[in-house]
Amino acid sequence: MVYHICSISELSKIELSNLNQDDIVISEGYYSPSDGITLKYIYKKDSTKPHNGGLVINPNSSQDEAGRFHLLHNGECDFRYFGIFDATVEADVALAAMVEDKYVKKIHAYTDLRFTKRHKFQRSNIDIDFHSNNVYTNGIEPASHNDPFGAIMHFKGTLTDTRQRLELTNTLNEFYDIFEVENSDDFKLYEWWVVMVDNLSGREEKEIDKMLMVTEIIDKTHVRFNYKMGWEVEKGRFITYTKVLPVENVNISNMIFWGNYGGEEHGAQPLALEYAYNCNCFGINGHHTYWPVILRRHNTNFVTQKCSLTNPVEVVVGGTGYLTQQIHCLYGKVRDCVASNSRHLNDFTGSAFSMVENCHGDGDFHGAFVTHGQFEHDLTYVGNSGLISFANSGFTWGESAKRISVKRHSACWFIAHAKVTDLTIEDVQIIKTEKYPQCGTMLINADGVQIRGCSADKLIFTQRSARSKRPCVVQDSYFTDGIEITSDGEKKVTSKITITNTQRKDGEC
Repeated sequence: MVYHICSISELSKIELSNLNQDDIVISEGYYSPSDGITLKYIYKKDSTKPHNGGLVINPNSSQDEAGRFHLLHNGECDFRYFGIFDATVEADVALAAMVEDKYVKKIHAYTDLRFTKRHKFQRSNIDIDFHSNNVYTNGIEPASHNDPFGAIMHFKGTLTDTRQRLELTNTLNEFYDIFEVENSDDFKLYEWWVVMVDNLSGREEKEIDKMLMVTEIIDKTHVRFNYKMGWEVEKGRFITYTKVLPVENVNISNMIFWGNYGGEEHGAQPLALEYAYNCNCFGINGHHTYWPVILRRHNTNFVTQKCSLTNPVEVVVGGTGYLTQQIHCLYGKVRDCVASNSRHLNDFTGSAFSMVENCHGDGDFHGAFVTHGQFEHDLTYVGNSGLISFANSGFTWGESAKRISVKRHSACWFIAHAKVTDLTIEDVQIIKTEKYPQCGTMLINADGVQIRGCSADKLIFTQRSARSKRPCVVQDSYFTDGIEITSDGEKKVTSKITITNTQRKDGEC
């Protein structure tokens, strides 16, 4: 039997005793036929699923009484199916119901929305498209103290209790993808594991802390992962493997997000992704946020594209005012993004083999592009603008980075005077601004650095590491006030620096 009604409210008027299993009810709208949506429900006599106002409708007066209308859909759902047509109605129940229904593969928002809860999901294989509508957070529940993951949507994989820890009997070599394990019987092909070495002197000073996939079982004590080790780890260090069940294939797109003025308690941000594989963001545009707009930790393979941040409410407290931060991440690309008056546009912390392309920061004195120095490696920056600071967060993190390339970049300051090894800088222009007199300078660690086709007021070399095998080179460049090479103190330059075809205002350098 098929019934036709004009609104969802009329479901309660249907005489349930007349309904048979799998009868169909078609509603011409949620509130009225003018809503612009048509909803088709199937009646399940024995269902006791919780009522949520959209996917499941309970026509009974009691939640315990059986009999539910279940929405029939093709895998795509809409916030309007829950009666949400503007931001006056809280959208939290609808979001949770759709994300947690495994049969919903794509969620659409065709109107402005407002969220008052901070949701945690373990869902994979879902797309959420906000279609360039506004998302508001006024009235949101208080945030936990110092919790940057208290986002509107926090997609998080599961860290299991399956674990191995062993002392390395041989050095784990740089660019080696075969890792020593205690017993390879515990590892299966295509499983994901968080691989982490014990820290050195600094609390977060670790050469590896990444989410990796098993690609081959080599022998009883060796496993190959999908990652070439970026740093050497010496024999005798301890390494820990923890099996993880990541969230996968989550895509969030086309959101105009508005945070709240005030401090941490009322601060809000749209998205956090943790233990995640192939989870991507497109067109998320944040305003007045507190923590990073897009925060990733232990992500592997991802894209963040055409996202922005304008005027976050806090930029001084560490961790606040970012467009995006990647912690212990691999194989990511951040492209075509912009930020204004933020703390950072992009932050790589303990991350590797990733790229930032065509991204631009203004009002960027805090540093549009940064790394913390937790052994980042093989990062590429192409065609960007904004202040750069690498491995500059202090002893806690290790102050180390390796094989970073910066090409076709303009900024007011370039800071890479920590233990940055094999830095390549090409066609970079550092231009002094009146507001910040200390700008216009490139501060560089003389450890395998190669500088070509660059200009600045001044190039200053110090040296805090000597890891590189390649020469330090400056060529085809111009520095108004010349090049300064520190010759005494703890940062004395001991590496040879070859300078060719490079000029200053009054002649050759």
